[in-house]
Amino acid sequence: MESDAPGPSRVRTRRAVLRAGALTAAAGLLAGCRADPAPTATDPATGAVKALLEARSAAVLAKDKPAFLAAVDPAEPGFLARQEELFAVLAALPLASWRETVESFDGTLARVRTAHSYAGFDTAEVVRTAYLRVGPSGLTGDGGDGHADDPQIWSRGPVTAVRGESCLVVGAGPLDQVAAGLDRAAPAVTAVVGRDWARKAVALVPVDGEHARALAGDRDLAEIAALAAAPQNADGSPPPARILVSPEAWPRLSALGRRVVLTHELTHIAVDAASDTTTPLWLVEGFADYVGYLDSGAADRAAAAELAREVKAGKLPSALPGHDAFAGSSPRLSQSYQEAWLACRMIAETHGRDKLVALYRAARTRPEQDALRDVLGTADIVPAWRSYLRAHLS
Repeated sequence: MESDAPGPSRVRTRRAVLRAGALTAAAGLLAGCRADPAPTATDPATGAVKALLEARSAAVLAKDKPAFLAAVDPAEPGFLARQEELFAVLAALPLASWRETVESFDGTLARVRTAHSYAGFDTAEVVRTAYLRVGPSGLTGDGGDGHADDPQIWSRGPVTAVRGESCLVVGAGPLDQVAAGLDRAAPAVTAVVGRDWARKAVALVPVDGEHARALAGDRDLAEIAALAAAPQNADGSPPPARILVSPEAWPRLSALGRRVVLTHELTHIAVDAASDTTTPLWLVEGFADYVGYLDSGAADRAAAAELAREVKAGKLPSALPGHDAFAGSSPRLSQSYQEAWLACRMIAETHGRDKLVALYRAARTRPEQDALRDVLGTADIVPAWRSYLRAHLS
């Protein structure tokens, strides 16, 4: 029996007409508004730009290219071509949300907040600032000199997405390799930290080192293979964490190195290390390396080669590495990670893995010495740790 209900194609057509109508109406308002007086949040011109961006945002989620491009002034072919490229990228991503909202408008330049999240992975949105130039017939360009957009994974060219069992990898480069590695790492992380985490993550693979630096908040990733981070949102809201893979350092890793690095970074995601400002860094990084190296078969003197040379020469560390020891400019950065890893492994071997996990959780809510005393029964593990280093690295 035939139904009078509209089929999917008719529904899409009606929605496209509604979106196009909204864009046309907004463009009409813009054409009728002059920019002489300083615009306010409620003036007609700002309202028209708001309506334009709302319709454009709806077009992104509906994957409606004509409606998306209807917001662009056809007299600007260069900008139109760039917007076609942007739409192609966004349409290929599994977006759960996409919003462009007006933060301010001076009559020709709109400061815009963009927000997006990935379906099945994000419980919070990534919020960034962008700039769009607006004319009587729609959008005419980006901000230009002095008004740079916040960096996005698609800022430097086309990207694709690969979805694994427990991850989404977005960018350019070895996406399948990273996705496979994260899928292998997820059960290993869960085996240590438990199931009380999302058990999935989003990884970004930038185009090049400059792109990686921009996405990492101007942090140089040339010697860092990957980084778990939650760059600050433009509106101050809690951001989702991302694993950022270095396009420069990643290719230099061995298969074992890639396994350890991805498991390490996924451990940071599992324990929400990006938002942790209280746990001492030796425990944050050492715990992640403990999970990363667990059951890897890596020999101690190979995995901690730099520290092993020092210990063999009789240069034992006198204290656990402090916060500054993990700075990218630290001359003993490798040794600091190795010291932290072996401290955590010693705790797990001496007191049990559950005690190490309990210590990590306790140190997030109380001072380091109190956490050590409450969980391990002693506030000073340095003598035992020094003996452990001597035994395993001499």
